[in-house]
Amino acid sequence: MTPAEYRLLDVGAAKLAVASPIESFHDHLGCVYPHHEPIGGAPFADARLSLLPGSRFRLRGRQVVLWADSLRPFEPYPYNCALPLFEWGSNFLLSRRLNAYLLLHAGVVARNDRALLLPAAPGSGKTTLTCALHLAGWRFLSDEFGVVDMESGELLPMVRPAPLKNRSIDVIGRRPGAVLGPLFPKTRKGDVSHFVPDRESFLARHRRAIPTLVIFPRFQAGAALHCTPVPRAQAAMRIGLNSFNYQALGPLSFQATVALARRTQAYELVFGDLDEAIAHIETLFDGTP
Repeated sequence: MTPAEYRLLDVGAAKLAVASPIESFHDHLGCVYPHHEPIGGAPFADARLSLLPGSRFRLRGRQVVLWADSLRPFEPYPYNCALPLFEWGSNFLLSRRLNAYLLLHAGVVARNDRALLLPAAPGSGKTTLTCALHLAGWRFLSDEFGVVDMESGELLPMVRPAPLKNRSIDVIGRRPGAVLGPLFPKTRKGDVSHFVPDRESFLARHRRAIPTLVIFPRFQAGAALHCTPVPRAQAAMRIGLNSFNYQALGPLSFQATVALARRTQAYELVFGDLDEAIAHIETLFDGTP
């Protein structure tokens, strides 16, 4: 495809270019990236992807295929799941390419340009908590990537829609102000719908934030709130374990995680109720220098 056929998405710390002849994909893309305006020409992109229809003659129905750099890094998806394939595929590519930064698997929100980091493994409730904090008045920086400038220690936004799965779709969708994209049922990760960050967060996608507080969240249904301070040495280790490119960066990543642990306070938070968790996080954040 020619450069003119690509649509550029400037999400803050990175730029994505995507092309596809699938009309429904562009409709869905407009739903979850409503604040982006078309950019002409052939500008630079950190990842350039094409989503192309697969063969019509498949036993499992028609499919969509993601191509990047003449490679197909994933198996085909069902034809109507082009948007989830784009989101997951582009996240995968960015996690391997943005090695100018330390990339943490973390949600990030901010108040007054002071940031809260939520590093966590999949299934911890990180995405749900990040979206709920945003709806409670925090600026949305990212659901997936904590992008750390290793020289300044600042966090760069990566403002993209957040994929909610299964029960989290209703939990967040019922909250005032929530905007969700189309529902994709029975994907390989279950039912998926994308949460759309607000326009103010999008407009601030190039405004950095200073890390202030680190919360390692863990959702447990029905659990009472339990918050435990994490010593700095342990926090540095856990931050590194929740990084996409820690090993690739070698000593630079070690220095960056130690510096991040030294300049923040860290806690492990077990929660069973979102509102209770938000209230406790806000108390911790207000009490952190």
